[in-house]
Amino acid sequence: MNIKRTVLVGATLVLTALLVACATSKTDQLRAEGKVLLETEWVLTSLSGNALIEDTQISLSFGEGSLEGSAGCNTYQGSYTATEDSLRLSDLYWTEMGCLEPEGILDQEMAYLNALNTVASYRLAAGRLELYDEAGTQILVFGPRETGQSEPTETTPGKTGSAVLQDSPLMATIEAPESLPAGEVVNVRFTLTNISSEGFFVLKWFTPLEGLAGDIFQVQRDGVDLPYRGKLVKRGPPISEDYVWIGAGGSISAEVDLAEGYDFSQAGQYTLHFRSPRLSHTAKTLGEQADSVDELEMIRIPSDPVSVTIGRPS
Repeated sequence: MNIKRTVLVGATLVLTALLVACATSKTDQLRAEGKVLLETEWVLTSLSGNALIEDTQISLSFGEGSLEGSAGCNTYQGSYTATEDSLRLSDLYWTEMGCLEPEGILDQEMAYLNALNTVASYRLAAGRLELYDEAGTQILVFGPRETGQSEPTETTPGKTGSAVLQDSPLMATIEAPESLPAGEVVNVRFTLTNISSEGFFVLKWFTPLEGLAGDIFQVQRDGVDLPYRGKLVKRGPPISEDYVWIGAGGSISAEVDLAEGYDFSQAGQYTLHFRSPRLSHTAKTLGEQADSVDELEMIRIPSDPVSVTIGRPS
């Protein structure tokens, strides 16, 4: 046998073993420090042994001592502490939208949120995150969240993005700068237009007309969705002050800083798309305004996305 080749093969095997040992040691250290979940994102695949309702998705992501996600209809946030194998969730709170479809989505959501409150331990195996209760019963199973998703079609570089939907009396327009340095405010002007021949009141909930009070925009950086990290509002029944009047053919505008809820600190191509609210209401008179969540419904407010180039700080 060639001596040089034998030495080379031996050295390669030793180096490989050292690299594996180092990687294992690092993972073990992170697990011991309770940091193995940090900056991970997951989607639910099993809820108490059952698959999710078709066309619904539940997500969970871990930050530095904080967690957040979508429960299917509402978004939620909270805190967590983790050790080598234990996991405790606390201070959970969520928005209070009343999604009507698909059937059973709110029951599924409440079952999930109740399950989160009973989590006592976790296990990472084969690319899955498994959560267990105090009795050691597996209650939730997650798979890794896809890091890339397709961009909304036909983005407009800065300027204005708008769209019209035949069966909707409303249209939204987004205006944003074409480019900004990283770390600056990202002011977006939102305009809601009544394209019908009659004036009406419209609920401001889940639109920039009430400020940035939830995950009301889809924000992507280079095609990857960014999580919402801003404030969430816990809502009661709607009141008259929650409505705004828009005359026939009229518009109303508001400006919000998206950097208050999304991370624009990195350079890249950002796509901004207003999410049509799942829960809203219109009324032709004050007497027709809703006074309970049960009277609200999904209203489609179409808009086109816009793109903003974020550069490095000057």
